[in-house]
Amino acid sequence: MLCSRGFPHAFRRFMDFSWPVRSLWPEVRPLFYQQDLLQRNLQELRSSLQLMDKLQSQILEDTEPFRSSVALQPVSYQLDKEGEHFGLTLDTQGFAPEELSVRQVGRKLRVSGKTEKKQEDGKGSYSYRLQEFRQEFDLPEGVNHEDVSCSLSPDGKLHIQAAKVAGAEAAERELTIKRSSEKKT
Repeated sequence: MLCSRGFPHAFRRFMDFSWPVRSLWPEVRPLFYQQDLLQRNLQELRSSLQLMDKLQSQILEDTEPFRSSVALQPVSYQLDKEGEHFGLTLDTQGFAPEELSVRQVGRKLRVSGKTEKKQEDGKGSYSYRLQEFRQEFDLPEGVNHEDVSCSLSPDGKLHIQAAKVAGAEAAERELTIKRSSEKKT
């Protein structure tokens, strides 16, 4: 190592600068420097992802009232293809008969419903609820397409029935929904 005390005047012009110090030796780094750097970067990424997850869950919690007011999911149904009759029961509770549509196209049944409700709380604000579904079902072979009928029970169940008889393919037709007065269990 060079020392400016031993040769004060000879090396003075070389030793006057203090920055940057240059060395003949390479920079000394820990043996696993690259791995340590990679681990630090990965840890930063993990903490950023955790923060993003927390923010996402908080946003979802804050918007929960809005998400539950719009339901675009299919309604539950029960299908009976066995025996002499075809039967389909859909849980359409909350829908009026005029808000439901059953359309038959050949061997397909297209059932849809849409209801919108506004409620005022009397303080100048209101809530809005939209519920909509669309589902398609295949009629089995041997169902009389002209004999398909549907009814809406008081408990909100939409019943679609047809007798199984060999019949010809039918064109598209709109089915009327009748309100039944008896309660089925």
